[in-house]
Amino acid sequence: MKFSNKAYQKPLLHAAKYPTTAVNGVFLASNGSDAVVDAIPFFHFWNTLTPMLEVAMTQVDLHCKDHGLRIIGYYEASDKLNDEALSQVGQRVASQILQVTPDAFAVVIKNTNISTENIAFLPYQFKEGQWRAQKDTFSGPKDVFSLENSSSPSLAAKAIREGLSSKLADFDSHMENVQEDWLSNKAIV
Repeated sequence: MKFSNKAYQKPLLHAAKYPTTAVNGVFLASNGSDAVVDAIPFFHFWNTLTPMLEVAMTQVDLHCKDHGLRIIGYYEASDKLNDEALSQVGQRVASQILQVTPDAFAVVIKNTNISTENIAFLPYQFKEGQWRAQKDTFSGPKDVFSLENSSSPSLAAKAIREGLSSKLADFDSHMENVQEDWLSNKAIV
């Protein structure tokens, strides 16, 4: 999976906007490709399996159909600074995606790396009947996970320092104000 700059940056902006709460969302790829081209932020308030998650997923499915995309992965950041474990909710959502997309994955955002030039993604893959962290990734050309632009971490850190995270909208924001552009977030990309 090769992450575009937009797909790398949006989850980090989401986590930076809500540093004291857990956040989550999904990754999108073009149909017929495993290149991760975008991310859609879901929640900063409701981070459990609720009907709102089903509504958000349905909205994203419709968005994907309209734009030739598919959901390929899930991301989350914990409300705890050093927590890099994929939550039970994250495992269930990622497993739902895996039922439709055989190459599905999950990413836990390393909160300590959000505004640094270090990779802030810890990918998880479903292996041997469970979601397992893939710790040695993003380091070489043969890795399953890589960045399209090697300067994505520094670009994301710069965007966070410049306050771009304040312009990001997630589904929770959209529920409070339907004018919020949570599906595309054109104001930040």
